[in-house]
Amino acid sequence: MKEINTIIHGNCIEELKKLPNNSIDLIFADPPYYLQLPKGKRLKRANGTEVIPVDDEWDKFESYEDYDNFTKSWLSECQRIIKPTGSIWVIGMYHNIFRVGTIMQDLGIWFLNDVIWIKTDALPNLNGRRFTNNHETLIWAVKDKNCKNYTFNYEQMKQINGGKQMKDTDWIFGLCRGNERLKDENGIKAHPTQKPLKLIQQVLLTATNKGDLVLDPFFGTGTTGIVAKALDRNWIGIEKEQKYVDIANKRILNFKKQ
Repeated sequence: MKEINTIIHGNCIEELKKLPNNSIDLIFADPPYYLQLPKGKRLKRANGTEVIPVDDEWDKFESYEDYDNFTKSWLSECQRIIKPTGSIWVIGMYHNIFRVGTIMQDLGIWFLNDVIWIKTDALPNLNGRRFTNNHETLIWAVKDKNCKNYTFNYEQMKQINGGKQMKDTDWIFGLCRGNERLKDENGIKAHPTQKPLKLIQQVLLTATNKGDLVLDPFFGTGTTGIVAKALDRNWIGIEKEQKYVDIANKRILNFKKQ
């Protein structure tokens, strides 16, 4: 495929339709969470610095029905293009992951695990009206219930976990901070939901092998492409926003494997 190791600039649903059946080894999807935050809402940390919420247009939908229709459309295409030996990982929070999971099951996508990413440095709940949201959920699934020979590097994950069978709650990583966090010329986060490299690395080490083809339909600033390149996997990214395409292309071009 000519798209291998490139970023496709466009609407993910329309671009996914162009990819052939049973062609992708792993899909990592970090879709809009539909956070439903009031426009312009601001909170301050204890030290007085401002928390900038996710209020970008790409996270806005008219209603739950609108969000569900969008979710069903992109997931249906992902199910079509994933190999019977491949798998799909979808990450989300309590705002959306239950809706996404229901749609996946309605489509016949077969769940393997719900993996819990425990965030070691999550932002506290600033108004004291609920628990600190300290985790995100990754649904790991295969094309349908007949898929038995999907890739799972069990022994490697056991080794990474100190010789013990890895549990779905052993995924403990900090947020994307420091030099890893991309910022614009004003020092503002380039992307509000940039995921840490270690999280994507763990996904790819779990369920792919060298030379496999990884697709990220919500590519953002290109973290999946960076990790795939570092681990000798091939990749395809789809991204709607031109500013993120530019950031990701520059980031991947400048990446040098250690």
